[in-house]
Amino acid sequence: MNSQKGTPGADQLHSVARSSVSDAIVDQIIDLISRRVLRPGDRLPSERELCRRFDVGRSSVREALKSLSVMGVLDGRVGDGTFVSDDDRYLERTLQLGGMLLDPKKMEDLIETRLMLESHTAFWAASRATPDNLAAMAKTLEGMALALEVPEDFLAHDVQFHLEVARATQNTILSSLVTMTRRYLQEWIRGSLEAASAAEEGSVAEPDASAGRWDSRRDRASLSLQQHTEILASLERSDGAAAREAMAAHILSSSEGLRSRP
Repeated sequence: MNSQKGTPGADQLHSVARSSVSDAIVDQIIDLISRRVLRPGDRLPSERELCRRFDVGRSSVREALKSLSVMGVLDGRVGDGTFVSDDDRYLERTLQLGGMLLDPKKMEDLIETRLMLESHTAFWAASRATPDNLAAMAKTLEGMALALEVPEDFLAHDVQFHLEVARATQNTILSSLVTMTRRYLQEWIRGSLEAASAAEEGSVAEPDASAGRWDSRRDRASLSLQQHTEILASLERSDGAAAREAMAAHILSSSEGLRSRP
């Protein structure tokens, strides 16, 4: 295991642009790991050293390290430092996920897959959802409404809604398939919200819903809540065609944020 002195790849870290600072830091670290410059068990430089090399404030570095720790890429050890995860299999899956969201072709594949899978999932859920299924979905919408200003909480409720729709099909294979894509779904929603946030920082224009432009994270979250509400209304009416169309519209709408993400 390497010590902080002479950390592999440290000399390849460089200052980042001020826009989307923590994301840029995450991208650099993931890139070093994917190229095996940083390997499982390697220790990262101290926060102070990372701030110096990235030329950013400590809060940006901490936010990036926290995101990577949540993803399982990094392992923070109290009193010892921050290390690249020793779990090769988990790390590989995470890097593949990050690569998918950065690769335009893979992103289009993901959009196509979600359209095929989740729009038909909504169709079948419309005729099979039980009162308990519908109540569970309604509860997630309540959580989304209360978390419009809290991205991480909003994300959790949003993901849960899609899982509840899948469960409502009463088809264990369909439910398992949607559950398998959970991590991709989480990053999809997060990316869509972050793209809206970036648009807010870089634009002074007023939100224009009719043109499909949403200039803030809250506007994007509000639109998402509205779309989920329409999906649930279709399911409550047992209208399969409407549920399928509402889900497809939601997926296409949120995909625009990912396509335009810096």
